[in-house]
Amino acid sequence: MIIMKTRLRLSAGILCLCLALAMGSSAWAERVKMLTLDEALTTALEHNTSYALFLWEQEVGLAKDALKKHPKISTELRPAGVEDGAWQGPQGSLTIAVPLGGSVSLDGRLSVAVDAQSVAVKPTGSLTLGYDLFALPGQESLEPSPEESMRRQVNSLVLQVLELLVDLRKAMDIKEYEEAVLQHLEAQLKAARQTPNYDDLELRRKLRDQISVVAARSEEVDHLQLQLRTVLGVETEEFYQPVLAVHLFEQEFFEEELEPELFAASPELRRARGELERAQTELELERKTMGWKVKVAGGLTVGDGVGWNVGLTASKDLYPRQTILNELELAVAKAEHALELQESALRGELRGALQAIKAAQNQVQLLAELLEEAQEDLALRQRQHEAGLATELQVEEASLAVQKAQMEYFHGELNYARGAAALWNLCGRQLQEMIFAVIS
Repeated sequence: MIIMKTRLRLSAGILCLCLALAMGSSAWAERVKMLTLDEALTTALEHNTSYALFLWEQEVGLAKDALKKHPKISTELRPAGVEDGAWQGPQGSLTIAVPLGGSVSLDGRLSVAVDAQSVAVKPTGSLTLGYDLFALPGQESLEPSPEESMRRQVNSLVLQVLELLVDLRKAMDIKEYEEAVLQHLEAQLKAARQTPNYDDLELRRKLRDQISVVAARSEEVDHLQLQLRTVLGVETEEFYQPVLAVHLFEQEFFEEELEPELFAASPELRRARGELERAQTELELERKTMGWKVKVAGGLTVGDGVGWNVGLTASKDLYPRQTILNELELAVAKAEHALELQESALRGELRGALQAIKAAQNQVQLLAELLEEAQEDLALRQRQHEAGLATELQVEEASLAVQKAQMEYFHGELNYARGAAALWNLCGRQLQEMIFAVIS
């Protein structure tokens, strides 16, 4: 009697789950939207919030950089004041700094004061030009260009969209397979109950476990759907079905050919090389100038009269020179070591990416063989069933094996496409167009 009640409760639970899955599948089928990689990228580039903020930041940055090439003008106003017990009238000044280069400076200043007693305007002006003979080069060139920043941002968004589409497609495929397994277990349990005194305890346990698996897969799909909508910048409750096709190609990748691209695309390596060059320049200047800083300056003053001046100034820190040289040599050694570490790290990333692609290629070949074997097994089971030598459940098991093999083969292709995209991004290539050579 207890066993009968347990079976009835399990049957009721299975019936409720099947109704829920059927209702969910029906609702899903009504609002599902096929989504290709091209459509996803177009939507993300138009509506992704992070990308829109990046474009805004780029626009502001370009305007700011353009201003650096123009004269910098500042003004100062002093309505009134007291100096040495005497009342001072209004004063004002206008200062202009003209950018001429890292070692050249040109400044101009125009001042106007009102004499509190005679109410007379007293304009004065000055112009100063300075040139540092041994100035170190600036570090502006170490920063990535706007074009490079744009490429990196777009590649990052392309990879993010691709990852989500691939993960979602995998999750939906696995969920579909697990639902097929659940239906097969239900059919097995139904057939087992036709056999008198058959112990179906193990089948019922498997069925309960499979129900939990299907529920977990459904939750994973819903979570990935939410993530995808967020990245695409879509506010409506769309339910996407990723439509992906992988294009396998026989092109081989060689480390020696890709290394120059890798090094040229790395801002970290470029920064390390710039730091080394700066440290070497500073050491060379110290040895050449003996620590002296030499600057040429000239000025023109206009007020009550016209005056001008030209001068050469030399300065030096009174510090043990050998200690300074040791510090600079240490800085060069540390910069050389940092450069070596950066190059080594990049080579390691490149080898890892190449190994991942090779492993994916080998995996695809193996999964193709397993798929062919599963299809042969299914054909054999179908012939045996036609001859009365196999049951429908055995044919269903073989069909499930084919479905799983097809799914794993396709997922192996997706892993290959993902590996190729990661490699191209590492080498600084434009993914927005190149990605369609391997997946669409």
